[in-house]
Amino acid sequence: MMKFTDDFKDEVSNLLLSAVRQGDVKILKSHLSTINNPEIYLNRIYDEPNKQKCTLLMIACLNKFEDIIKVLLNYSELDLEVLNDIQLIEKDQSLLMYENVTVLWAAAAIDNFKIVKLLVEHGARINHKTKTNSTAFRCACCNGNINIAHYLNENGADTRITKIHNETNLMASVYNEDLQMTTYLVDELGCDVNETTNDGRSSLYIAVGRKSLELVQFLLKHGARNFQTNYDHMSPLLLAAEKRQISLVNVISPQCSLLEQIEAQELIGSAFACREHGICDLKKSFEYFYRALELRSTYNLPKVRQLSTVEVLDNRQECQTIDELKKIRLNDDHMYTEALLVRERLLGPTNVRYCRSLRFRGALLADSAQHHRGVDFWLYELSLRRQYSLSIDINDLRQWASIFSDMIRKSLWIPIVAWQTIITVIVDELEHNKKDFDYNLHTLLFLITIFSQVLKCLAKILLLCLSKFSFLGSVKINDFT
Repeated sequence: MMKFTDDFKDEVSNLLLSAVRQGDVKILKSHLSTINNPEIYLNRIYDEPNKQKCTLLMIACLNKFEDIIKVLLNYSELDLEVLNDIQLIEKDQSLLMYENVTVLWAAAAIDNFKIVKLLVEHGARINHKTKTNSTAFRCACCNGNINIAHYLNENGADTRITKIHNETNLMASVYNEDLQMTTYLVDELGCDVNETTNDGRSSLYIAVGRKSLELVQFLLKHGARNFQTNYDHMSPLLLAAEKRQISLVNVISPQCSLLEQIEAQELIGSAFACREHGICDLKKSFEYFYRALELRSTYNLPKVRQLSTVEVLDNRQECQTIDELKKIRLNDDHMYTEALLVRERLLGPTNVRYCRSLRFRGALLADSAQHHRGVDFWLYELSLRRQYSLSIDINDLRQWASIFSDMIRKSLWIPIVAWQTIITVIVDELEHNKKDFDYNLHTLLFLITIFSQVLKCLAKILLLCLSKFSFLGSVKINDFT
């Protein structure tokens, strides 16, 4: 065996790295045979492209060089639990960095059953958790690989370990719309279909979000319940209604109370009126509102009247009777307002979907040359976000510059309250939101530029007025006597 000093350790490392990267078993064996203390190199972290930090074993794993892995596993000094930082290609072809992962986790993540078995047979820790509390078993669930999941389970995997925020393996399989894996987790491993994330989302809620009828039916058959989340204060039934998913509403409704079913009908009606959900269909909107009011009347379940009204919504209250609804049927504006009132009651003023409906309504009004009404809706939406300390989207702020610019081009006056409000909000964001500071600063500069154009117009008007005043002042009083 060759003895060496620190002077050529880097040279040896480079030789080993080259052999592993090329998948050259013969050269790797040759180099390793000359090293007196191979663990120095086998367990060392090497800098790889894109800020990855990997052992030789991890590099071989990511390249799926099984023969190289077998050679490395023959060395008893090899530490299988060294933590690596690696990048993996996601389903959307984007690259994502994963930190503090073992080679077994990576093997499961890249969906390579042969390498998983090799590592487990050589003593790899099955229940190692990454920085986000992910495990090799979770990777198998995400990839839909029942063979790997079954193998890891048989070899001691803790299938109940959840990712951060209490995201279960069942939720991962549901999110990926994998009925086979979902069935395995529920029927064979007994996973709880009603377990929720920290913000209250269940597997049923996620299945509705993915618009998967077969998964919704499966979960309901296995006892999934319809309960409200802390995330957006919506139940799976209301989420289905919000997404205009009639088939999902129909299969979930029998599991719910009559009031929940009525509210789902009302929310579907509002969704058909609001164009951010697709084509506006006020006929369907009327039909669902009508059906809900019929049920309320039949079972004596009146709506709770709001204690106050909102000016931007014409200070209207929701229709309480079918006769009231019929009176607004042919008035598109009133039907749209009815939909927004329903959404405010069912979703609540803090719900991002309700806020988005207000912004979309404002944009539609501006597009139809009703800029001032559009600005009123945007101001109301912004006031709700400020009142309830909701996050403000930087792109929403940028759109104010767009609507103001459009108003100036069309020689429309811009309410001073709109200027004051948006400038105040952006300045607050600049002070507290350092992450988007540059973007918000550019928005502010756009608005200042627009405002300067307004001032130029005002200056011209003022000069014109002054010139008229000067002319009048030059006329002698006795000219009029």
